[in-house]
Amino acid sequence: MIQLTTTGARTGRKHRVTLGALHIDGQLVVVASAMGLPKHPAWYHNIRKNPLVTVETGTETFEAMAAIAPDRDALFAKVVEQQPGFADYQARTTRVLPVIVLHRLDRVRRMGDWIVEVHDWLRTELRDLRAQLDSGEPLSFSKRCLGFCSALTRHHTGEDTAIFPMLAAQFPALAPALTKLGAEHVVVARLQEEIQRLVGEESDPVRLHAEFDRLASALDTHFTYEESVIITALNALAPAPG
Repeated sequence: MIQLTTTGARTGRKHRVTLGALHIDGQLVVVASAMGLPKHPAWYHNIRKNPLVTVETGTETFEAMAAIAPDRDALFAKVVEQQPGFADYQARTTRVLPVIVLHRLDRVRRMGDWIVEVHDWLRTELRDLRAQLDSGEPLSFSKRCLGFCSALTRHHTGEDTAIFPMLAAQFPALAPALTKLGAEHVVVARLQEEIQRLVGEESDPVRLHAEFDRLASALDTHFTYEESVIITALNALAPAPG
């Protein structure tokens, strides 16, 4: 048994509930069964709105991110293997009992930390590119700009195709923020295209400076917002690559 503290979806107040928890494949798992009642329990609605929770096991207390299991059916089968009573709860109701994985937050370097490191590298590259642009070295700037744009495109493509869908599936509360971040990727890509066009033409340095500053400002705002909304969730889900 554990004590799970969630934040009220409507009130914002803390709510503490006692739940049966299972350890499955190294993960702490709970089921929003409500003993087979027709409606989901209140704590489940709370974690869909705010997935950051506090877990008390009796021997320790820690923060966690409550994620909706992407492999629900397979994980529920393992739940039933350990606790057959959950099969009875499922049989009592037409709703599919949600299976939730509580990902413990710790201080080990994780995926979110790695994203911040990538952002910091891109920020440094932007500052160095601006200095090169000001120094009037078009060939050097052109080569470095091409490398930067390629790295930024790969980074955003990886987020759009892998990271954002993974987060959206497990943390529904992040969906609006992820949509906003994806739209910002489109804006940044258009700015990159315009800068690359101006670099190739070498005909309008004033416009090039202006567009580069627009890109730098857009990226600074984008990185800051992204780090405020997804880093904790990413740190809960995955280790840093490499």
